[in-house]
Amino acid sequence: MDNITLSEKLADFTLGLKFEDIPKEVLEHSKLLIMDTLGVSIASYDLEHARIVRDAVMGLHGLSESTIWGTGTRTNMADAVLANAALIHGMDYDDTHVAGVVHPSASVVSTAFVVGEKTKANMDEIMTAIIVGWECIVRLALAAKGAFHDRGYHATGILAPFAAACTAGRLLKVSKGTLINTLGLCGSQAGALQEFLHDGSWVKKLHPGWGAHGAIYSLMMAERGFKGPQKVFEGEFGLWQSHLGFVEGLTENFSDFGEVWRMSEITFKLYPCCHFIHSFIDCILKIKAENSFSPDDIQKIECRIGVRGSKIVCEPIEAKKRPTTEYGMKFSLPYIVAMAFLEGRVSPADIDVAQIKRLEVKALIDKIHCIADEAVDVPGHFPGWVKVHLKNGQEYIEEQKYERGSRANPIKNEDVITKYRQCAAIGLPENRVESLLNSINNFSCLSGIEEIISNMVME
Repeated sequence: MDNITLSEKLADFTLGLKFEDIPKEVLEHSKLLIMDTLGVSIASYDLEHARIVRDAVMGLHGLSESTIWGTGTRTNMADAVLANAALIHGMDYDDTHVAGVVHPSASVVSTAFVVGEKTKANMDEIMTAIIVGWECIVRLALAAKGAFHDRGYHATGILAPFAAACTAGRLLKVSKGTLINTLGLCGSQAGALQEFLHDGSWVKKLHPGWGAHGAIYSLMMAERGFKGPQKVFEGEFGLWQSHLGFVEGLTENFSDFGEVWRMSEITFKLYPCCHFIHSFIDCILKIKAENSFSPDDIQKIECRIGVRGSKIVCEPIEAKKRPTTEYGMKFSLPYIVAMAFLEGRVSPADIDVAQIKRLEVKALIDKIHCIADEAVDVPGHFPGWVKVHLKNGQEYIEEQKYERGSRANPIKNEDVITKYRQCAAIGLPENRVESLLNSINNFSCLSGIEEIISNMVME
């Protein structure tokens, strides 16, 4: 990477990328990701956390720059992106870059729409800014090698400010120096703890939006001359050294920046829960579909998972076996596997605190044993390994090495469209579900973002 800093590298890519240089297949994948993102945000609109964030934002006085999704209310960019990103990430149903263990679209798409609305950008400009943000957050996540989670940080919240800064900086047409200073300032906004894993509290829902909110303020200050650290990533007291304790390998994932499109690896979530659990759902559903036995026939269910995943969805086991909040349920491998077997699915309706009170749910959860086992781990993926032991001595084993939606285990575009329709139908009438879908599919033909935003109004 020669002698330039990583901030310079990010700034050069952000400000230099041309829409016409983006491959067609990247644009098509982008439309699916945006469709999925807007669908899950609509489905989250009436959730309690979303109402609280929206009410808080709408109660603050601000500029009339950007729309709070689902409403006709406009506020300043920073507050709008906080509210909108909380919709996208609120159900933990939004997309993931699995190898980077990061949710890219919650901060990136929300920022591009909010800033694009304010600047009256055309759709090609907005799409370019989104792709810039995706590439930045994915490559930063890959450079961390999953270590943010190992240290107790939520990588999405840590990296959201940087991705949002590049997305917004592109649309605001800031100078290279301004963007570098902004990235420096974002280093002090990069905070997101994973203590929610122990009590099921809601703070993770805020992480992408809070990061983007901080990025907007950082940009506004940098434009006015506020100075930020020039080596915010690789410096002696920069993000990598302070949060991870190493800088080795930091720049390796940027050697083909603008040539290879890592955002094409972003995958869709087919279940509204932690992605570490998805392959376990597929395994238990396959065992159930191919064999005939009841919950009472089960002696135990053995779930083997890598150490990193175990810390997130299996520990502490007492809390994971008796989650007390819907968010705790989303990060409980025992609860989700039990519900998958009992209901034959895992849908938003199955993430409900009333379910944990059912005797059959508690009984099956108590038969589930989570075992941390590096032997089943597949680097860069979220595998699943399940063994069902029956009381009569029969055993059934199912393993899925690659999560569905990855290149190694692909899904069809129709699967994403079906998920979008199911999510969007929670908040919109059928005609606007289809109108919004048509707008996304014809993204570049729109004059601006207003048509998409108006189709999302629910009040």
